[in-house]
Amino acid sequence: MSESSLRDRLRAATSESHAALDAQVAAWRIETTVGYGAFLSASALAIAPLERALERAGVAEWLPDWPGRVRRTALAGDLAALGLEIPPFATALVPSPDFGAGLLYVLEGSRLGARVLARQVSASGHDLPLAYLTQGEGDDLWRTFLAWLEKPNVGTRTDEVEAGARYGFQYFSDVFETIVPPGALNVRTGAHVRV
Repeated sequence: MSESSLRDRLRAATSESHAALDAQVAAWRIETTVGYGAFLSASALAIAPLERALERAGVAEWLPDWPGRVRRTALAGDLAALGLEIPPFATALVPSPDFGAGLLYVLEGSRLGARVLARQVSASGHDLPLAYLTQGEGDDLWRTFLAWLEKPNVGTRTDEVEAGARYGFQYFSDVFETIVPPGALNVRTGAHVRV
């Protein structure tokens, strides 16, 4: 199976989950300090355990530029700038490299949406920290991730890759459902970026 067809298969397998997560994120009022702090806290509850699970599974051996992709440090810095801490988080599991490839599809694809959110936060007029949303900006990480995903030894078990991608979207969705603060929602729609 070619790399582009794997990407297409992942997109198709996760389209509903992706749309649901986009809708959740679009409902947050991240242009306010309270809403943005809650968004960062929720993001940390997903990013930190997922990145650590990938590291326990050996991601640096499959994806050599992994250290430049890690975002939990940037998230911690942004939270600290707002006087917040990373909340305690659950443990995530990556049972295989193919599962990890699917999870990476979600994490790396989220950078596309992060660019849109960074512009929204910047336009708010508040001086809010943007290290997480802009981490790796200018490094073309999505393109290099797709090139990695196209390698013949990546994603050989597409069922496992799809399971990892579904797991990633569900993990984010579950976290965002648990942390939505009162007053941090509105009904306007946000930008939906397809990966």
